[in-house]
Amino acid sequence: MATFRLSAACVVLAVFPALIALFSKHLGAPVKWARTVPHVKLSDGRRLAYEVRGNVKAKHTAVYVHGTPSCRLEFLGLNQGILDSLDLRLIGVDKPGYGQSDAHYGRSLQSFVKDLEELADHHQLQRFLLIGVSGGGPFTWAAARYAPRRVQGVLIFSGAGNIGILNREEKIQFDAQVSGIHRRIAHFLHSTYSTPLKNLLKYLFETKIGGRQLYSTILRPLMRDPRRFMAEVDAKCLDEGHQAYLTKIIPEALLQESATPWVQDLGLFSGDWGFNVSDIHPSVKPTIHLWHGTGDKQVHEVMSVAFKRLVPEAHLRIIHNGAHFQYFVCNLNLQKEALTALLRTAT
Repeated sequence: MATFRLSAACVVLAVFPALIALFSKHLGAPVKWARTVPHVKLSDGRRLAYEVRGNVKAKHTAVYVHGTPSCRLEFLGLNQGILDSLDLRLIGVDKPGYGQSDAHYGRSLQSFVKDLEELADHHQLQRFLLIGVSGGGPFTWAAARYAPRRVQGVLIFSGAGNIGILNREEKIQFDAQVSGIHRRIAHFLHSTYSTPLKNLLKYLFETKIGGRQLYSTILRPLMRDPRRFMAEVDAKCLDEGHQAYLTKIIPEALLQESATPWVQDLGLFSGDWGFNVSDIHPSVKPTIHLWHGTGDKQVHEVMSVAFKRLVPEAHLRIIHNGAHFQYFVCNLNLQKEALTALLRTAT
């Protein structure tokens, strides 16, 4: 009887998500935007929104991949004077479902690489640099893996990852230093997205109804004041030098009033990435820079330590008490140092 119940449960988990997926296609029509921002019409018909900072004739161009949840405007955290001094132009892109980019149901890390390549084609860029922050890190790793001929260099600040890559010593450090709720969430997501349950979560919130319900009950309340979940130095950075995060970036990120992209991202980070970072082309590995602050309440620095172990050619910089973003947003000296290092090793 127990075997029968287990088999029945597996059938439900296999069939129910498919029904939800069909339903989501009916409910997930593209948003009709009230205002227009620059965007690319992708080959599958989706709209990919972007914004540009800097001179179109700048010597260097970097595509900025934002965190979770966030949007293309996150690149406002980088100082324009520093960008100008380095002759660096930024293209900030809204990941699917965030800001003013259309949702992409069933998306993957690899599918976003195709979006980036179409964005680069639109700007007539044969090659480009990549800057990924927090939840933008896994997508940046994917681009380094699947588009090595186009990637000149990679800079990842406080990059998210899958705790499944941690070795024994790193897991001990993670469990000992990460606070209870964050640790339990990380382990729950990793274990859930390693079982058939991932199909239920993957499709349930890809309906317009499911995504908006989760947004109203969980995501919107969480993001009313994200400082509650940050390290003290990060919250101070927002209050004293980066108010745009609260006044512009978060409202734009949540414009579609759906938690679907947020849930998708968490699933992509926690499940099988579809590749190993150690398989990145040898020509790209020495151009990868990993920066992380200690005291980071969103992504523990051991994640970047693990990535460095898997890609020994990468450059790792750990900033004492740098937290999640204070060290590169509000410390302009470190911000310039990181961007300069990216340009110095670019191919």
